[in-house]
Amino acid sequence: MAVLVETSMAYGREMIHGVAQYLQENEPWTIFFEHRSLQDPAPPWLADWRGDGIITRMAPQLSEVVLKSGIPTVDVDDQGPKSPMPNIQSDHEAIGALALAHLRQQGCERFAFVGHPHFGWSVRRRDGFVAAARAAGRRCDEYYSENPVSWGHQQASWEAETEKLASWLGGLPKPLGVMACNDFVGVQALDACRRAGLAVPDDVAIIGVDNDVLACELAYPPLTSIIPACRRIGYEAAALLDVLMKRGRPCRERLDVPPLGVAVRHSTDITKKVGDPLVAKALRLIRERACDNLCVEDVLAHVGVSRSALQRRFRATLNRTVHDAIAEARLRLAKQLLVETDLPLPDVAHRSGFAHAEYMSAAFRLATGSAPGAFRRENRKPHAQA
Repeated sequence: MAVLVETSMAYGREMIHGVAQYLQENEPWTIFFEHRSLQDPAPPWLADWRGDGIITRMAPQLSEVVLKSGIPTVDVDDQGPKSPMPNIQSDHEAIGALALAHLRQQGCERFAFVGHPHFGWSVRRRDGFVAAARAAGRRCDEYYSENPVSWGHQQASWEAETEKLASWLGGLPKPLGVMACNDFVGVQALDACRRAGLAVPDDVAIIGVDNDVLACELAYPPLTSIIPACRRIGYEAAALLDVLMKRGRPCRERLDVPPLGVAVRHSTDITKKVGDPLVAKALRLIRERACDNLCVEDVLAHVGVSRSALQRRFRATLNRTVHDAIAEARLRLAKQLLVETDLPLPDVAHRSGFAHAEYMSAAFRLATGSAPGAFRRENRKPHAQA
């Protein structure tokens, strides 16, 4: 079997992990796999290859060769409903709706979308975002690149577009919630805000898509991002290809896989809407240091007021205690690590600020009603429908 999916971006790599998981749970296949980018042409060996199955993105440079081969194929491309092959992809409208919901939870009431008009996945993410904004009775402004960047290979275009985007964002009413069509456009929007003198997230809150951890954490400030269920896409594609190779007919023609959730980082910092500046200062410390054995006394020393005064202001502003806020921050990080990594539970507990895995499990059960292991399985393990 051939897996022709890009390895240059987190989205494609996560899909390949899903394929690998299916093979671990079922009979193994002999896999032909090579490092690729989204723009790579069809490999020269593909025209004469006589394999049993293909998982690929049916991009223009690949589709003709793949169709001529006659080999059972599952398409994992995101260009819309026009694929000639059985297709598994993200539910991009749901991704857009989730981005809008997250920004509204942060208190945003004005919205904008930044994307690429010629990519089907970008258009569908915009459609979901705009539809959710309209359903909430809110307006959404839209910006589209005139000279789209080829994932960082056209630096001159990136510079020119960033200047235009900075001017456009500067002219919109603030505060503003912005959805970028993916994380790389989100990084560009962060750069545009710096050039325009706009504070993130105080003036502009920005959310990207794909949760490319390297890009998101290198960004300044770190970029909040929607987590697509890429591993499930790969898993479902492998399950469907298994059926195609055995039966010669698909069990389904199309599956849109909803996103897993939101990886919350500083670019949509919830503290920006806290009215009490002392509480906001405390929350920033909690956000930044909750995983470092932070305790209530550390927060008190940072803000310089008594315990009773801070607790009273926390209850009046947030209807919870300082200890509750620390616990919530740790749980949020633990959930992210459970979904995004394969770390064992003791390591997840340590990195999230819990003294022991048992403490984390108790807090998890109290807050969610389930154990950390069950949460990981429910949110990461794909459910094959083959």
